[in-house]
Amino acid sequence: MFIWDFIFEALTYSSFAARSMLGQFFDIAGFSPVEIGYLVAMLPLVALISNPFWFRVGSRITDKKAFIIVSLISGFLFWPIYISRNFILGLISIAAFSFFFSAVVPLGDSLMMASIKKHGGTFDKIRLFGTIGFSITALLLSYLVKWGFIWYFIVASISLFIAPIVINIKRKNNKKIQEKPKTVFIRNGNLFTFVLMTVGMIFGVTLGSFHNTFFPVLSREMGYDKSVVGLVFSFMAITEIPFLFFAEKIIRKFGNFSVLVVGMLVSALRVVLVTYVSGLVPLLLTQALHGLTYILMYYALFNYIHFRLPEKYLTNAQSLFWLTSSGLTYIFGSIIGGYLIEYFQTVTGFRIMGYSGFIVTGAIIAIFLIFKRKTS
Repeated sequence: MFIWDFIFEALTYSSFAARSMLGQFFDIAGFSPVEIGYLVAMLPLVALISNPFWFRVGSRITDKKAFIIVSLISGFLFWPIYISRNFILGLISIAAFSFFFSAVVPLGDSLMMASIKKHGGTFDKIRLFGTIGFSITALLLSYLVKWGFIWYFIVASISLFIAPIVINIKRKNNKKIQEKPKTVFIRNGNLFTFVLMTVGMIFGVTLGSFHNTFFPVLSREMGYDKSVVGLVFSFMAITEIPFLFFAEKIIRKFGNFSVLVVGMLVSALRVVLVTYVSGLVPLLLTQALHGLTYILMYYALFNYIHFRLPEKYLTNAQSLFWLTSSGLTYIFGSIIGGYLIEYFQTVTGFRIMGYSGFIVTGAIIAIFLIFKRKTS
């Protein structure tokens, strides 16, 4: 692995941090919860079409060239969103932006995986720098937003323009790392468990998507300063770091399914608890639970696909993984959440989502135990 790979990963997730905070921009701009839901859902909705398209383009012109195209064009297309002051124009602007930006992180991670295979290393260490890049950017924006939301767009554009430069810096091959023997994994997983874990992840990440989209609305209604949103997003990213240091050991000790279920339970708990706390310190303590939500579900299922599931399912399983983890879950969380908040108010909407999460988690555990009993 190379320092430039770490910097590149940090830059790609830096731009994602600015994009993730658009919910606050739309809220302050005066859009309704339902409108915010549709606007935020546009990125994963467009990604269902654009991601396969850009990966096909990458297979023809190389992923590096495809990344350069989507990153540079995204840097320019982010700005029409800033000047859009009505729902239709905002929808058109974010749809155009999303067609290119939705492929930035997937193509970036694909390039990093290719670098690992060529030069050696592990993905968890590189992904750690993605988390660091996200956290630093969110923290920076929490201060810059005091001088205007235009800084969201400035910072994102800078990251998107610099990343293509960094990926073009040549890396020298490390033969010593290449010669390390490959680890052989026992693929004793099954399709039923994979499907059940995927369903669990859909509900769990949907809760996270709902929280991230509408937390800016909740924070405004609870009287927090607008800088708190960036601070919370930065803190949330930092809480993922401890798990990334010990991810493989934790999964080996407790098992993929157990780790994923913990992520689901804590996701539901956080969405409920955040409506009961008051004050910055209790709020941050509640948001510390984020370190046991998305990253657990993401890594548990990712690991199961690559190291437990029989190889004949690998291609389709990976496609379904990306479709759910970065597509359907964000669409559900944003749109369904928008209607819940519109009709039941923000606090009630959060609690409905949270308690529903507990019920679904219980159902997933029950189904798994029944299946395990019948097959043992």
